[in-house]
Amino acid sequence: MKLFFIPLTAILLSSCSSSSNLITTKKAARVVHQASDETVGRVSIGDLNSSFLESGSESNYNHSVIEIAGNIIAYGLTEEGVYTVTLRENDHEALCTFEESISKQLGGGRTISSGASVTVRGQCQSTGFFASHPFTLHGCKIIAK
Repeated sequence: MKLFFIPLTAILLSSCSSSSNLITTKKAARVVHQASDETVGRVSIGDLNSSFLESGSESNYNHSVIEIAGNIIAYGLTEEGVYTVTLRENDHEALCTFEESISKQLGGGRTISSGASVTVRGQCQSTGFFASHPFTLHGCKIIAK
């Protein structure tokens, strides 16, 4: 039994690795940049949460390029170079990942600062059972309105 538990634990831990988030973010950024405005869905964060909580990876939004709007409640940089931004709309939150090109827009009164209202376009992906959010938007970019 211990032999089964150790490999399973190693698989779970390695699947949560942030370095895979950098690869995922870069791949998704290419998809997002190629998406035409006509193919991008505009969805509320609450509707996305409901869809992923009800359907998981079977959500209609999984792997789709979508736009969401909200207020920035947190932002940061992982050790692997992935910028993260958490948006809140009403009582719902969404985690968004960005490439390094966003770095000059972060902090103190810039586009990405606490409380700022933004619209973000990204590739929506289910996060799985143990994640703090039911989905993540990867490869995001800020949409100027």
